[in-house]
Amino acid sequence: MDHRRILEEVTRTSIDLLMQEPFYSHFFAAINKEVTSPDSDISTMAVGLRERGHTLYINPEFWDNFFKDKRHRYGVVKHEVLHIVFKHTLVNDPLADRLLVNIAMDIVVNQYIDRSQLPDESVFLEGFPELELEKDQTWQYYYAKLKHLKDNAGTLFKDSASAAMLAAITEASHGMERHRRWREIYNRLQLEKDLTSAEIDNLIGIARSRTNEKTYGKLPGAIRSYLESILLKSKPLVDWRRVIRLFSESSSKTKVRNTLKRPSRRFGTNPGIKIRKQKKLLIAVDTSGSVGGNDLASFFNEVHHIWRQGAEIRILECDAAVQRTYSYKGTPPEFVLGRGGTDFNPPIHYGNDTFRPDGLIYFTDGYAPPPDATPRFPLLWVISTDGITADSAEFRQLPGRKAKLIAY
Repeated sequence: MDHRRILEEVTRTSIDLLMQEPFYSHFFAAINKEVTSPDSDISTMAVGLRERGHTLYINPEFWDNFFKDKRHRYGVVKHEVLHIVFKHTLVNDPLADRLLVNIAMDIVVNQYIDRSQLPDESVFLEGFPELELEKDQTWQYYYAKLKHLKDNAGTLFKDSASAAMLAAITEASHGMERHRRWREIYNRLQLEKDLTSAEIDNLIGIARSRTNEKTYGKLPGAIRSYLESILLKSKPLVDWRRVIRLFSESSSKTKVRNTLKRPSRRFGTNPGIKIRKQKKLLIAVDTSGSVGGNDLASFFNEVHHIWRQGAEIRILECDAAVQRTYSYKGTPPEFVLGRGGTDFNPPIHYGNDTFRPDGLIYFTDGYAPPPDATPRFPLLWVISTDGITADSAEFRQLPGRKAKLIAY
C-alpha cells in the first residue's frame, strides 16, 4: 500500500510540474518509476537504467522522511529530470575526478530550480564565491573551475568559503549519493549509451511537441538553446515521406478505420470507413565492424522517423550474414549483433525469398563490394556521414537509389 501511495504522490508531483512547467512534466511522464524496499541499496531517490529507459528509483523511507517540505519533492524530481535531459547520466571520463564531475553537474541543474524547492544541503553556484562562476555554463566549465580550486585549496584559496564548501562535500552528502546509481548507465558499452542518448533526444522531441509555444518560451534561454540543438539534430536527415512514396504503390497490408468525416457512399450513413495503404518496408542495418556507435544511433534515429510515417518495418541486423530480424515498434534495440565483415547480398535474398517488401532501405557505410543479387523491389541505399563518398566508384556501383547522410 505504501508503494501505491508513494506512486500516487509522485503522480501528484508530476501534475504540479504540468501546471507550472509542462515541458518537464511531459518528459518525466516517459520515465519509469519504481518504489524500492526500505532496506534497498538505494537509500534515497536515484536515477538508474532498466531495460531501454531511465528509471527513477524511490526509497519509501527517504520519500516520507527526507521531504519534510513538500516543495522539495517537486524540486528534486525536476533536478533528476534535468540530469537526464542534459545527458549527465551517460558521462564517464575515466581520467576525471568523479566527485568533482558530480558537483559540477549539480551546479548546472540547480541553477534552473527555485532554491526554496531544494533541500538546504544542495550544491549551488553561489556556494563557491571566490571562483566567480558564470551562469548557464556546461558541467565541463564548472569542473575545470572546481579542479583549480581543489588543486590550490591550500594556497590560492586557503581559508576561503569555496575551499570550505568543497571540503564539506563527500560522495555521501549534499545529494551526491543520488548519483551512485548512474554507474549502471555510464559504464555500459558506448553503443548502448549512443542508443540511450538517441532515446533521450526522442523524449525531448515528444515533450517539446506537447508543450505549447507560450509555456515553452518561459523556459530559461540557455535551456531552450540546448533543447533546440537537440531537436535540430533529431530531425530526419532524409525526407522519408517522399522516399516512401517513391516505393511501389502496391502494399501487402491495409488499415481500415471508422471515420465520422467520410460518409459511407454505399449507404449514405456515418460513420464511413477509410482505407489507408501501409507500406511494408525491409530495413537492413549494417552492423559490421566498420560501422561505429554514432552511425548506428544515427541509423536508428532515421528508422524511427520512417516508422512514424506509418510504415510496417522489418529490421535486419546484418554484417556478412543476417544476424537478427525483428519488427520495429518505435524503440531501438539495447544492442546489435554482428561486428564482422560486410556482404550486401543476404538482405536482398531475404527480401526476395522471405519477406517480399514494398522496398528495401539499406543503412550502411558502403564499404563492401556491390551486391550480385538482383532485388525484386525498389532499393534505397542510405550511406553514413563517414561512409563512401557520393563521387566514388563504390557509390556509383550500388544498384538502386542512393542517399548520403550529412552531419549537422
